[in-house]
Amino acid sequence: MLQTSLLATGHADLVTHVVYDFYGERLATCSADHKIKVFRQMPDGTWEPEAEWKAHDAPILHLSYAHPIHGPLLASSSHDRTVRIWEELPSPSATGGSVRWAERAVLTGAKGSVRAVEFSPPNPSYGLRVASIATDSHLRVHTSLDPELNDWSLVFDVHVPSLAAPHGEEPPAPSTPGDGPASAEAATGGWGISWCKEKWWGSVIAVFSGTAPTAKIVTLDPFPKAVALLQTPGNTSPLTAIAWAPSCGRSYHLIATGSRDGVVRIWQVQPPGDEEGAPRIWSSEVVAEFPKGARVGMVEWNATGTTLTTSDDEGVIRIYKPTYAKNWKLLGKMTAEEPLGDE
Repeated sequence: MLQTSLLATGHADLVTHVVYDFYGERLATCSADHKIKVFRQMPDGTWEPEAEWKAHDAPILHLSYAHPIHGPLLASSSHDRTVRIWEELPSPSATGGSVRWAERAVLTGAKGSVRAVEFSPPNPSYGLRVASIATDSHLRVHTSLDPELNDWSLVFDVHVPSLAAPHGEEPPAPSTPGDGPASAEAATGGWGISWCKEKWWGSVIAVFSGTAPTAKIVTLDPFPKAVALLQTPGNTSPLTAIAWAPSCGRSYHLIATGSRDGVVRIWQVQPPGDEEGAPRIWSSEVVAEFPKGARVGMVEWNATGTTLTTSDDEGVIRIYKPTYAKNWKLLGKMTAEEPLGDE
């Protein structure tokens, strides 16, 4: 695996998240310096800065690009307990110039740092939605029916631990010293969300919160309901990352999770069947598990859901891909300093 280049972001503090747009032509970064920066890929493969602005009053934790069907939109979440929606404005002149992003909404109500935010996939049945989860362990989903994006409403606000687990499957969460979101955060718990990418199943999202070693698959309409759990018997390590893969014609879904103990798992999730005799419930099983390493920071799928990229707290990036025998193989790994090649 080859390392092509390094990106000097120019942030004055720790870079907390990096996200590509739908086409992979732009790269947005956020930082503890309260700023967002956007870069555009040039024909020679380098990244040129395109926009920079102070977006929050505290360190920014997460970013999400909307699907281009909704226009050039970016969501950000922060320790300041808000989610902010940004829209790219047209270039001031035909010759270009600095790209500007305008604030379209400030979504409040969180009682803790908003740790993750993600726009929903396009679905004409419910329009534009953005989900977020904060250290108060509340999953909040906002929507806007206003073409100008000035009017947002909270459609769901659910305490994740209070969502009843299907079939009474949920194990007790590991004990945490102290009480409340602050102590849970100090115990290096995690909070994460990832939308189901297929509109056929409606508004479905995977979510985990706090020090729970499990993730829940939640259907939102007509009301939030946990329909499946991603759990491994005997595992008590808090989750730290989650990503729902595009299905691309598969009859099942793949979800990747990472945990504090460094384990990455790939789950095969089977939705209810329509044919006679098919199960009427969601089911899940682990189809791959990668050895323990440093705490997992990120898991991300490619556009077809066939390659998984992970990162950890030691700064190592790994790429996995299934073989024809459906065994997952490590293609290679690298660090920010140098490529490390195959294992």
